[in-house]
Amino acid sequence: MKNTLSLFIALFLTWSLSAQNVDGGAGDLLKAVSAKYQSYTSMQFHYTLKATKEGKTLSTSQGDFAIKGEKYRTTYNGQSFFCDGKSIWNYQKSTNEVSIYEYDPEDDDNMMNPQRILKGWDKHFRAKFIREEFINNQSVSIVDLTPLRAQSYYRIRLYIQKSNHHILRIAMYDKDNTVYTYYIEQFKSNVTLSDSYFVFDKSQHPGVEVNDMR
Repeated sequence: MKNTLSLFIALFLTWSLSAQNVDGGAGDLLKAVSAKYQSYTSMQFHYTLKATKEGKTLSTSQGDFAIKGEKYRTTYNGQSFFCDGKSIWNYQKSTNEVSIYEYDPEDDDNMMNPQRILKGWDKHFRAKFIREEFINNQSVSIVDLTPLRAQSYYRIRLYIQKSNHHILRIAMYDKDNTVYTYYIEQFKSNVTLSDSYFVFDKSQHPGVEVNDMR
């Protein structure tokens, strides 16, 4: 689950695909998507995550997401992640406990590090244009990203709205046949967000147990 969230974060922060790893017109489309998202100073949206396997729904959850440069904040399933570009806070609501980690852009093991995941993106994935569909009366382009090296998943499928190059849906296909699909909702761009919004505020959680791993 943490890996799927990491890739989800990554796909909304930056893009870098070279022509050698694209097929069927995916390159121009993803460049347009990249330009669109990089033009925003910040982004905020709600999402629904649905896990399915062999046509059956395993779970459904919802979360909220905010991004401003390298900073991000997300809440889902009773836990929250805050990142101010220096530190990462993982708050567990059920136990009123927060763990703090150093944000290291060079740490491959930091699965919540979106910048590291997408560094040299074209070296890790091959992109292929699949088809166009009408979904909810909208024209949608479908693009697959296939990892060049063995991973727990074998495909990420992007559903891109043709009219504005926004990503409407991200589906991650695990090798155990589980599909994790994020449905992007209530998207807002260039929202005014203070830097403090991306820092865990201890005063808002009386009695919180702090585990500082930095």
